[in-house]
Amino acid sequence: MKPGKNVVRAIMLLLFLGAAAYFAVYAYHIFFGGYETATVYNYTGQSTLPAEGYLVREETVLSDGGSLEEIVVAEGENVALGDVVARVYRSENALEQHRRLEALETELERLEYIRSRGTEESDAMRLNGEIVTAMTDLKASAARQDFTNLDDRVESLQDLIFRRDFTYSTSSTLSQQIDAVEEQIAELRSATESAVSTVYSPAAGIFSGLVDGYESCLTIDALTDLTPVALRELAGNQTEVSGQELGKVITSFRWYYAAVMSQDVTKHLSSGDTATVNFEGSTGAQKMTVQSISAADENGKVAVVFVSNRNLSSTTLLREQNVNVAYGTYEGLRIPARALRADQQTGQLGVYRISGAQAQWVPVELIFTGSDYYLVRSVTEENMSQLQEAERLKPGDEVLVRGKNIYDGKVIK
Repeated sequence: MKPGKNVVRAIMLLLFLGAAAYFAVYAYHIFFGGYETATVYNYTGQSTLPAEGYLVREETVLSDGGSLEEIVVAEGENVALGDVVARVYRSENALEQHRRLEALETELERLEYIRSRGTEESDAMRLNGEIVTAMTDLKASAARQDFTNLDDRVESLQDLIFRRDFTYSTSSTLSQQIDAVEEQIAELRSATESAVSTVYSPAAGIFSGLVDGYESCLTIDALTDLTPVALRELAGNQTEVSGQELGKVITSFRWYYAAVMSQDVTKHLSSGDTATVNFEGSTGAQKMTVQSISAADENGKVAVVFVSNRNLSSTTLLREQNVNVAYGTYEGLRIPARALRADQQTGQLGVYRISGAQAQWVPVELIFTGSDYYLVRSVTEENMSQLQEAERLKPGDEVLVRGKNIYDGKVIK
């Protein structure tokens, strides 16, 4: 082997060992010998208790479904008595015919609008401008990947183009076109009359497509004198869902959350109080009123009924829910739990704030204990000087979370 190659290899080995030593020292300082800081910021903490329960609503099930059905209202949408909720088709052919019928009815509406406006050139020019605007908006939305209400916007553009194309048609041509469309509509209505069933809303309320079998057992009337045992028995009466249900109409705008909780809740809440019930997902935190709290059973459990008349539409897909009920809120400066220290001589709580290149002791008062954090505020004294006021802990300060042999005035490298 050539001597030159040995030299190169020796140099490479030295470089590798030097890099490894550097990273070893760096890792040691990070994990064992360095300092870790965190930023202080304002935060609101909540004292909570867990709850296991069910949402209860007054619900009417629509059970006229079939293999071919079309729901025409959205989840959580308001419906009035007699509104069309769904259509049930006997065959694929009936479904296609009905869709064709709807398309022709839309076309007829457009043609009649054009005939009512006449063939004014100004109307045509206005439509051209609206078409350009609609196309520009669609292009911009596509560039932003914003597809909100895309179907409605595309349909609106198609409507404008259709109207523009017929603007210069003569009155007789329009009349002939309208007559032809009306004839097709009459034929299709006759053909689909017996093949399509329309389902109407039996009452005013909120529509939901979810039927879970609790509709007949978890009722508002059953919440009277509710106990933990009674709630479990009610939930045990869930009926089997056939799969033919079209959905349901929630007929009461007051909705309830009936839950089993620890009797400790009675130390913080009573009937008539307002509490925040933290549901999962998009429903989020809901302000609800405590309607009733039962006596505790032998296991130290109580049945609590919460009620609300707000945001019903956002809860239609919820039933069995494990939540946290907040009974108190606290505002303060949030710090990591490891940042809070106690003076060994006086027992005074405080933090070490980074001031320039030094650690500065700042006394604080504990407000709230979270899972891995504390809410604190600076200790206040009468007749504090401007300098003392300036040295109080505030949002944006950096505090030491980890470090050895820390003391007031220590230089932090």
